[in-house]
Amino acid sequence: MREVYVAGTGMMPFGRHPAGSARALARGASLAALADAGCAFADMDGFVAGSAHPLTPRGVYLAKELGVTGLPVLHAEHASASGLAAVHLAWTLVGSGEHEAVLVLGIDCPEREVSALSVIEGEGNLPAPALFAMWAARRMHDRGTTSRHLAAVAAKNWNYARANPFAARRSREEVTLEKVLASRMVAPPLTSMMCTPWGKGAAAAVVCSREFLARLASDAPAVRLVSSHVESETYAPGHVFEGAIVGPPAMTRAAAAAACGKAGVDPRDVEVVQVHDAFAIEELFYYELLGFCAEGESEGLVERGAFGPGSRERFGLPEFSTHGGLLAGGHPGGPTGVAQVHETVRQLRAGRRLAMCHMLGAGSVAITQIYQRAKAAG
Repeated sequence: MREVYVAGTGMMPFGRHPAGSARALARGASLAALADAGCAFADMDGFVAGSAHPLTPRGVYLAKELGVTGLPVLHAEHASASGLAAVHLAWTLVGSGEHEAVLVLGIDCPEREVSALSVIEGEGNLPAPALFAMWAARRMHDRGTTSRHLAAVAAKNWNYARANPFAARRSREEVTLEKVLASRMVAPPLTSMMCTPWGKGAAAAVVCSREFLARLASDAPAVRLVSSHVESETYAPGHVFEGAIVGPPAMTRAAAAAACGKAGVDPRDVEVVQVHDAFAIEELFYYELLGFCAEGESEGLVERGAFGPGSRERFGLPEFSTHGGLLAGGHPGGPTGVAQVHETVRQLRAGRRLAMCHMLGAGSVAITQIYQRAKAAG
């Protein structure tokens, strides 16, 4: 498989947009990504869209906002993981030699107002806040986790979002644990600031071959998408088939190990990570499941300030959810994974060397990708 790169990314703000705004959001994010890469839609020979909401327009309609060029259009749907699923498709298309440059668009903005939560429940899943509240209660019982540990994760991500102009939640003042704990209770022990705000938005990326990248007049450091892995559930005794939204912990563990194995990297070398932190309890689990600490160590590390600013320098551990994550950055569904890629490119261009993206999709799938700052193509 040949090398695959991300030449450019672009976003539209996450949050509240009127129903029926999808075409404008798609156009804005796509043109921003193309401009960042230094190319035009006419240079693309593939288009992949990813969305989670069934009432968001399909990719073939959104591609027409950019040009009627006859290029192949694909559409990915994997609930919250739809954006990374679209990136995965682009990675395979470019890596196989089928395409030279693919525009990936992650988007969710339904044509009429139907809540994302109702869609999730309509597929037979438990209400998401209730499910993750049960996760939290179980970990509290098993590991001695407290509400302050959950608040620490949420406050970290809210404070990262303060510097993200596209974030759905941007606090004017530094967010403290006390403020998180004092916010409205949604499903004990989860307060509103420990839960994603859902919302609408769009994000895009130009995924291309090394040869295509070399033809672009960009001075930005090259970012290589080294590996991508999709994992679904594997049966084991006690497996939950109905209502669980996301699969067993083994699924994320296997996806991360496979992505690192394909890339030939050690998790200890990863400097920045974006994860599916729709609820604060999730990130505590993913520190362990992605291979960055042993089972049961997350709480102690969080108490000491790990996984936040300066984590790499102080603990040798990556920073997590540096754009605010899903908790504060927002989680429109389809564009969430592509927004992770946008943040990853920003981090690698700024000097980081190795990064990971991770998303889960109801049903269930886990997608994990490894990105690397690379030498300039030429």
